[in-house]
Amino acid sequence: MMLPAFSAAAANSVPLEAEALAALLALESTERAALLQHPAFPATAFAAARSLSVQYHGNVLLTRVLNDRGRIALSLLMLSMHLESAPGSPGLTAGRLKAEATALRLCSPGRVTAVLAACRLLGLVVQAPDADRRRHRLALTPRMLAIHTARWRAMLEAMAPASPEAARGAVHLDNPRFLEPFVDTMLVPFRAGWRVVSELPCLEIFADRDGGLMVAFSLFDAARTGTALSVAHLARECRISRSHVMEMLRVAAEAGLVRRDSGRSTEGGALAEPALVEAMQMLMATALARLTRATRAGLAAIGEAACDTV
Repeated sequence: MMLPAFSAAAANSVPLEAEALAALLALESTERAALLQHPAFPATAFAAARSLSVQYHGNVLLTRVLNDRGRIALSLLMLSMHLESAPGSPGLTAGRLKAEATALRLCSPGRVTAVLAACRLLGLVVQAPDADRRRHRLALTPRMLAIHTARWRAMLEAMAPASPEAARGAVHLDNPRFLEPFVDTMLVPFRAGWRVVSELPCLEIFADRDGGLMVAFSLFDAARTGTALSVAHLARECRISRSHVMEMLRVAAEAGLVRRDSGRSTEGGALAEPALVEAMQMLMATALARLTRATRAGLAAIGEAACDTV
């Protein structure tokens, strides 16, 4: 199955100059191609997907608060604003987050309010002191930072065989001087209008549903051994209902992305078809290439030279 290329037209709704966007897409294509051809990539992609599944396993905070295509970018925006070190920076505020999320067409102001409320309830965001009493500044808690750095560290460590600087970056994720440019670099594609479904429309079946991407990661990981995953297993792992999983798998099967295995139970299970494996490999190559660029930016900020090749 030939996957569609990511074109500039798919991201022309955002305020980025055409030349800069074209350069970004060309860079993404080159770096991704290098990774896909690397002998260690298949094992790296599966290891990274497995580490993601472990990080998200049974964690309702991740699967229900931070894990959909809009909220992933929203959490990066929150991190970027929180980490800003420039003098006079306004930092993270609800108004600023709403304005930027709306401008980037990530989600509505109401969704931002709901996500912030959930994050405060779960101890991920707190009110922060500010000399300007008119400004209601927020701060991310160590718990929120740890959720992200743990995930990135696991992926960078999994990437080590295919990316020389990955292991070096993994040890610096607790350094704000490293983390600020790292996060800002990760945000660049989202600011350019990139979305999972812009490049891989077949994954919309998963990306538009709560816990959907984690279902896709679990199926991708299980494809290594040709293991069929039951509906009950996927529902338990991603903390979503069985009916939600069954509907997702039904639509994915109709699209040729999964094969249902009715012999496991009355609900049946599912195996990833080659089309889903290929799409997930492309998604993992994109994610790993971005992590590599983000690591290089972070290493440069703390005065460490990055390697020249992926």
